[in-house]
Amino acid sequence: MNTGNIYHEMIAKGLTHSMRSWSEEWLGRAHNFATLNWSRPLPPETLLHLRKRLLEDGHPDLAAKLLLVLLGEFPSAKATRARNRAKQPRT
Repeated sequence: MNTGNIYHEMIAKGLTHSMRSWSEEWLGRAHNFATLNWSRPLPPETLLHLRKRLLEDGHPDLAAKLLLVLLGEFPSAKATRARNRAKQPRT
């Protein structure tokens, strides 16, 4: 799950209205963070910050999903790990 996926889920739930506000208010990052990291996974410290904010704001469903991402159990994380293992040379 990358930055853009998480942002779109929060837009769909009406939790934010722009990438700028999402980056600053939800992630605690610079205003252009989402734009610069759109297709990348969120760094673990940013995921933890966002998870904490979601729990404080009463959104345990999204917070739980982020916990799965952190633990590497979210389906897209599993697929990425499988692709990476397949790319590694066998010895």
